[in-house]
Amino acid sequence: MTRVRSLPLLDGKPVLASRPMESIVFLLVAGAVLLAVEPILPHLVSGSVGLVFWAIAVVLIYGRYGSSVGHLSLAVLLSVALVGSWWYLRRLPETRFGRSVRSDRVIPPETAAKTHLVGVDGVALTPLRPGGLAQFGVERVDVVTSGEPLDKGERIRVLSVDGPRVLVRSA
Repeated sequence: MTRVRSLPLLDGKPVLASRPMESIVFLLVAGAVLLAVEPILPHLVSGSVGLVFWAIAVVLIYGRYGSSVGHLSLAVLLSVALVGSWWYLRRLPETRFGRSVRSDRVIPPETAAKTHLVGVDGVALTPLRPGGLAQFGVERVDVVTSGEPLDKGERIRVLSVDGPRVLVRSA
């Protein structure tokens, strides 16, 4: 009958306890790699895991080597994080890699705000209670009324556009 172990063991002790220096180096390097791939895989997952790896490494350093080495390692990691953040924000966009992952497409403000619809008549595609969908020519737009409910198929007119909010009333 085989025994199931919850932690990987080496010489009868958990790996982190039996090889602390290798574990610390692994956590530091893996954390740096995860932080470096954050621009490629955004959503804060790899960067967050990388920071957690660095925090665990610092805790292990404090526990194994004492406060003086722990303070020094913490200062070095914070310096590396600050310089890395500065480089990420200031220099990465100018690199070849930065230009390859950056999007140069910009949504024109007129298209984003739909200001061209002010004063245009359309038809409610859904009941507006107070929000719903309307059609203006070939364009379908999410709209809201100022509170009064309007029926599906009713003629409407755009009163104002405030960002993504398109305010309509019965025509």
